[in-house]
Amino acid sequence: MKSGEFRLERPEGGPAVLTVDGEHDLNTAPELRRRLDELIGAKNPIVVDLSPSTFVDSSILGVVLDARRRAAEQGIALTVAQSDGAVAVTRVLQVTGLRAELPVHDTLEQAVSAAARGETG
Repeated sequence: MKSGEFRLERPEGGPAVLTVDGEHDLNTAPELRRRLDELIGAKNPIVVDLSPSTFVDSSILGVVLDARRRAAEQGIALTVAQSDGAVAVTRVLQVTGLRAELPVHDTLEQAVSAAARGETG
């Protein structure tokens, strides 16, 4: 499996957007955790954009859930976007119930807006 990439955008005055692109599994989970730890440490709202992901496994979902919990404990908004994403990613979010648990926003714009408002869940 070819590993995916992470891209970080920090728009002035807005939430940091961490884009998870391609295929991600146990091999990329530590890098995702490191990046989310750094963003939580900066105490700015965070958006995890899964829209360009073609595959994520339970280790990736576990990292996102743990980061969301830790961010919420510190009063930091962490939202998730997954718009027009791969069927495999949509399916895993639905089957695990995480689409509602996180919650997952249907567009990046909705997720950014929710994070900017400080919504933590």
